[in-house]
Amino acid sequence: MRLAVILAFVALPAIADAPAFRSSAPLTLTGADALQRVALPFEVYRDARPDLADVRILNGVGEEVPYAWAGELDVAQETPAAIELPLFPVARVQPERASGDEVTVRTQDGTLVAVRTKRAGKAPPRAAAYLLDASQVKVPIGALDFDWKAGPGTQVVPLRVEASEDLRTWSRVASAPVVKVESAGQALSQPRVEFTRREAKYFRITWDAPAFALERVRAQPEPAVKPPPRLVRSVAATPGPKAGEYLFDLGARLPVEAFRIVPADANAVVSATVLARDDESAPWRLVAVAPFYRLQREGAEVQSPAVEIGRRPARYWMARFAAGSSSGPPPTLEAQWRSAQLVFVARGERPFSIAFGKPGAAPVALPVANIVPKYERGVETRLAQAQVGAVASGPPPSRWDRLAGELNARRIALWAILLGGVAALAFMAWRLHRQMS
Repeated sequence: MRLAVILAFVALPAIADAPAFRSSAPLTLTGADALQRVALPFEVYRDARPDLADVRILNGVGEEVPYAWAGELDVAQETPAAIELPLFPVARVQPERASGDEVTVRTQDGTLVAVRTKRAGKAPPRAAAYLLDASQVKVPIGALDFDWKAGPGTQVVPLRVEASEDLRTWSRVASAPVVKVESAGQALSQPRVEFTRREAKYFRITWDAPAFALERVRAQPEPAVKPPPRLVRSVAATPGPKAGEYLFDLGARLPVEAFRIVPADANAVVSATVLARDDESAPWRLVAVAPFYRLQREGAEVQSPAVEIGRRPARYWMARFAAGSSSGPPPTLEAQWRSAQLVFVARGERPFSIAFGKPGAAPVALPVANIVPKYERGVETRLAQAQVGAVASGPPPSRWDRLAGELNARRIALWAILLGGVAALAFMAWRLHRQMS
């Protein structure tokens, strides 16, 4: 038992010297609000544990303050502005464009220039259909908004919408009524016809109502999904062990959401198999296979878009170029990532700081609903944002630091006592054996 006590005392200095936080940075609060949020700096992904359990917020006297991880930012949808389409009335609707109306189209881009009716010496006929020129709209259209002179018999008008690429062959897109009714000072309006989004050069509108006269038609492009803002880290490649292989080190285990390979030379096209791993000794894992390019087109440089991969935390990346890819200097990897955010209570004296990089630190983050009163999804993203100052980092943790980080102080003491007890029993058995001999 005496040996166990000795071993426990030997372990105490190691427990007392358990590794502290390797890195820290000052925080500048915004305003006087008690709830602040902060985005993690790049160095957190370099120095902290992979699960970020060792991140802490400290006040001016070194006390840890409560914090919680903020929720994910919602994907935003951007609704582009409506586009007014050129409008051309036609006198008759025929399956094939033959001898009825003359349609003039600019051949360079397909723009509908004019529609002329062959009725010399007679008054212009009443329109039987309208042609809409959408040849210059380069995004899918999901709806058309109509404006017309509503009069007797044209307050509710059933419309048919057809689409064409050449003004000869037409396909049905939608059939729905538009409504514009006023009565006793009240108005009821439904001017939109919605349909499955599609790209088409021309639309044709026909109807079942007398004296229907369109004044304008606007195309409503489909809402575009816009991901939350991302950070971009670009790193140059180093040649890999085999021909056509290139290695990239992001410098930290970043949560990459999208990436692209940028060839060093202009007018280059490559097909690459991209792999990633967390540690230099870990096996490579496939991320994506995709083409990448950098071309001069019509006086401007065009580059391939980023490849969306969800979220892949990894520091080391490799690209293997397929045979036939453009050769040249090593390419660049552009990694797009979003930093996690946390919400903390600005309790105690200033200045506040963020600390991280302590192996074995237990997670202490609270649920965000415990930090933000009357919590609603996404409300934390509207809190005042604290700014992160320069990060000061110490040396990387030693082997003992990593070992001590995996075992907390209580475990070290218990293991010391256990090993001491085993040693004491072994010593007593040895003495008893000697006495019996």
